[in-house]
Parts: sequence; structure tokens; C-alpha cells
Amino acid sequence: MIWISQWLCPRRHCAIAVAWDDQEMSAEEAERRGGQAFTQGINRWCGICGGSLRVEHDRTKFKTMGEALPYIKAIEQANLRARSIIGGKF
Repeated sequence: MIWISQWLCPRRHCAIAVAWDDQEMSAEEAERRGGQAFTQGINRWCGICGGSLRVEHDRTKFKTMGEALPYIKAIEQANLRARSIIGGKF
């Protein structure tokens, strides 16, 4: 199954998300990998509302990464467009 780990503020704005296959990675490993973004300049708080972030793991409807990838890429593109409008370093 494909899971998603998200770094969310209390208002549920997502700063970082990592999709992962439970046959290849654990929640702990996904959290470690996603957390590396904070060492590369990503804020440790919500860039929209300033709230603190916490990690949440949830199973998706997808069984394989190949099945999930088109959806993930579409969401990524939408988020990049929103970021270009809002600006800033999230």
C-alpha cells in the first residue's frame, strides 16, 4: 500500500509530504527523509498561518507507486502554482 506522511499545522496546511510504499519503507523512515527538508531551508512552521507543524501518516487508496504517481505529480504542480502566487519560502 502507498502511504502519505504530511507535516501539517493545526489548520491543516501541509508544508511537506512524502509518499511511500509500505513494502519498501516504514513510517519512521519516511518521517526521517521528509524531515531532512528542514535542514535544506524549509521552515519548521506553516508558511501560511505560522502554526507549528506535526507529522501525520495515512494510507492512500493506491496499491502501487506507479498508480499513485500521476496523482502525486498533479498535486505537486498545483502546489507549485499556488506557491508562485503566494511567494515566500515555505
